[in-house]
Amino acid sequence: MGNREILLEALPGWREIAVFDELRPNDFIIKTLEYCEPFIERAKMLSELNPGEDFRHVAVIPQSVLDRSHREGWFNDREKWSEWANDSANSKLRTWPGRI
Repeated sequence: MGNREILLEALPGWREIAVFDELRPNDFIIKTLEYCEPFIERAKMLSELNPGEDFRHVAVIPQSVLDRSHREGWFNDREKWSEWANDSANSKLRTWPGRI
């Protein structure tokens, strides 16, 4: 068993698949998928709590999104995080309904 297989076994909810792209037939592409249902359930639970006045939790962020923010260079960009949080595609991960 390779190191990558051991790592994926240690991270429940993750799996890898091989992707064959007709536009790139000579490339071998591995796609890592993350099961996000637990994040959605956690966000729903947190959305039912009363937010504090000084600190307001606004979203649950899956590891795959954090990884992408590092890869694409916007981890420290507040505007990009606001854009991500306000995107309707991520609404199920929001814990607060207001605009950020």
